[in-house]
Amino acid sequence: MTAPVLQLRGLEIAMPTPEGPRTLVHDCTLDVALGESVGLVGESGSGKTLSVRAIAGLLPESFTTGGTIAVEGQDLAALDERARRDLRAHRIGMAFQTPRAHLNPLRTIGDFLTEALIMVGGVAPAAAERRAIELLDEVGVPSPARRLRQRPAELSGGLLQRVMIASTLAMDPRLLLADEITTALDVTTQEEVMAVIGDLRRHRDLSLLFITHDLALAGAVCDRVVVMKEGRTIETLQAATMRRDATEDYTRILMSASLDADAPLLVAPEAALDDHPVLRVDGLRKSFRVRAAHGAGHEILTAVDDVTLALSAGGSLGIVGESGSGKSTTARIICGLERADAGTVHVAGEDWSTPARSGAERRARAKAVQMVFQDPYQSLDRRQTVRQCLTEAVRVHRRADDRSAVAARVTELMAAVRLDDALLDVRPRSLSGGQRQRVAIARALAAEPRILVLDEAVSALDVTTQVEVLTLLERIRLDTGVALLMITHDLTVIRRLCDEVVVMRDGRMEEHGDTASVLDDPQADYTRLLLDSIPRAGWVPQRRIPLRTTPIPTIGRDRHTRRSRR
Repeated sequence: MTAPVLQLRGLEIAMPTPEGPRTLVHDCTLDVALGESVGLVGESGSGKTLSVRAIAGLLPESFTTGGTIAVEGQDLAALDERARRDLRAHRIGMAFQTPRAHLNPLRTIGDFLTEALIMVGGVAPAAAERRAIELLDEVGVPSPARRLRQRPAELSGGLLQRVMIASTLAMDPRLLLADEITTALDVTTQEEVMAVIGDLRRHRDLSLLFITHDLALAGAVCDRVVVMKEGRTIETLQAATMRRDATEDYTRILMSASLDADAPLLVAPEAALDDHPVLRVDGLRKSFRVRAAHGAGHEILTAVDDVTLALSAGGSLGIVGESGSGKSTTARIICGLERADAGTVHVAGEDWSTPARSGAERRARAKAVQMVFQDPYQSLDRRQTVRQCLTEAVRVHRRADDRSAVAARVTELMAAVRLDDALLDVRPRSLSGGQRQRVAIARALAAEPRILVLDEAVSALDVTTQVEVLTLLERIRLDTGVALLMITHDLTVIRRLCDEVVVMRDGRMEEHGDTASVLDDPQADYTRLLLDSIPRAGWVPQRRIPLRTTPIPTIGRDRHTRRSRR
């Protein structure tokens, strides 16, 4: 028998604190065989990402590790630094959860994709560019030649995640470490990417360690699932039978917390709704000038094309669609962060189609509509404590200087989002993902808005935290009468939270109606495609973009080969 591609035995990870080392991962033990896919699941803070970063050599220098990490039979601790770097460069690829935080905003996508090929693989720049185009095409990025000329700010979150995955494949790794790579992806792109990885596993014998909070997805694409809790691996199950064979109570809790694509709709009581729309959008259009695919100059990209919708006070409306469908652009126009080329936006009867003409008018608009973003770690000021963040928001929107009144309002906001007051003097880096998102929601509620816009606000959260935040939002809606506009690629979230849904594709509305009608009896082929792409029992990801039949060259596996190329 050959050795596993990856073998962890009793992995321990500790971080330094003033009181002494604090152990974060106590006993992580798992194997990944050649061509096997293993899912690593658990709540935020369970040690999943730390364990994978230890494999990739990305832990802070002050952290200490114990136990054994072996790749293709080689104990990483027994190798010198040069051999360790060489093995990680050519045998291991890692895709991160937040690609925007890992790409240089000043450099092009082409620079990012070709750097390793040129500097490590010894490939000529022209050949590296051709290979980069092939990689982007392989993971389903449209217009790959044009994408090479763009910078990260010009791409959606879903496209950036595909770019990140393409970059990990550049050096033809044997082991792919995928850290929540599908959280920013819509369901069709998720299906496409997982089908691509499935093809790569079969054609390259690629091994996959897949960190995810989506148990339905892990069950569909993995051979085995390893469950982590509080830094320990507590259970290993066959993915196909994990719901039947789970013995640990914690595993059963994770499974019961998962949002079910076929769960009954949760509809708000009629008393919560108001017949008068608090938001009305008519004929909205927005175009951008983007870099041309070839040569100099620009092209026109229509991001939003004739969008019309209405949202009642106390209601909830979901906008769903693939990356690049125009969801977030529509939301940004509603919030005043982008200006439409045509169409009108009315909030509480006031025309917002023209820019605010004074500071007081801008503050009034900000107070009426607040936005909660996908990544709270980037939207929160890392230098501020929770208390400072909420105090600032209360003072800006209430124009209040009375310290006791401000402090009382901050305490109310913490209670509204179910956070303990002990966290008031903590900074974002010390909070879990779910806690950060609750702080972001509390900051938005400080303005007492009429409309709360949620742009993928739960996509990066684990299943139990997702359910908690969605339940929290539903309670806030019913208690305060705030209208919710949910931007998401997750139809299970729409089913859980929204009364109405708009399905968008290429900037246009494909379907619009109450959630029950659209999700249970879709009329548009595209809506049916979205529903068919949701992981569920018996689901297998299908590839809609044909896999390339040309062989993919092995790059830079041997140091002497790289020298001869140079």
